[in-house]
Amino acid sequence: MEGSSSRVRKGAWSRYEDELLKACVQIHGEGNWHLVPERAGLKRCRKSCRLRWLNYLKPNIKRGNFSEDEVDLMIRLHKLLGNSIWHENVWLTSNVSIPCNSIS
Repeated sequence: MEGSSSRVRKGAWSRYEDELLKACVQIHGEGNWHLVPERAGLKRCRKSCRLRWLNYLKPNIKRGNFSEDEVDLMIRLHKLLGNSIWHENVWLTSNVSIPCNSIS
């Protein structure tokens, strides 16, 4: 990268940047993250945009503590399937769905 004008911005996101990212995802949808910084007019890397969306801005993210039902379900699944349940590939192959926090 040559010059300071082409550098990606690091650090905390501003509300303005959040709004630009939200608008871009609303228009173009999720995905194609390599195009998002340019489309949104952001000087952020694509990974930063993707993570900001998935971890903070996505509307259906549930925040806060787990409910009693969610905790009970996790305990029962752990007893049934053991530690392997927490590996990502098992979630994909076991058809187990937990509607808790950011897991969807």
